Amino acid sequence: MKQKTFFGLALLFPYILWVFCVLVVFILSSRELSATWNSVLMPFGIYTFGIVLWFIPYTLLAIGMWVWSRNKSIQAIFKAGLLAPFFLVLLMIVEVIVFSFGTGGFNEMFNNAVTEALALGAFCLVFGYLCVGVVLVLYKFLLSRNMIKEEITLNHELSPSET
Repeated sequence: MKQKTFFGLALLFPYILWVFCVLVVFILSSRELSATWNSVLMPFGIYTFGIVLWFIPYTLLAIGMWVWSRNKSIQAIFKAGLLAPFFLVLLMIVEVIVFSFGTGGFNEMFNNAVTEALALGAFCLVFGYLCVGVVLVLYKFLLSRNMIKEEITLNHELSPSET
């Protein structure tokens, strides 16, 4: 597999993680668990039900990054991947503002939007960097097993005799 193929497929990881979290929540929801286990499993529930909030913004981000990355270097794609959680936070803020219109006066809407945007931004960064970290570990593992081929880039300028 080429590096660009891996990074394109890596954009699907948050959806794969969501399916995993849904299965965990579904299987464990019928069991009586201690308060400690409920606390440990809370992130699974947050991510599972959080799809209501992050699905549209993340889908737009993933499509945008996939289209943008087609003619970019691996280094540029890597940097964009590291910044992706911040891009998602920006899209989530836009989503909060759009859905906050019509919920009362301007001051109330603004105060609610800022509070909601900060809370969602924090969750987006935590879960976003969790996903980025897992993908990076998987990338390094596959690279060490020669399952991903490094793409060679030529960084020298052609001399007049080479043209």
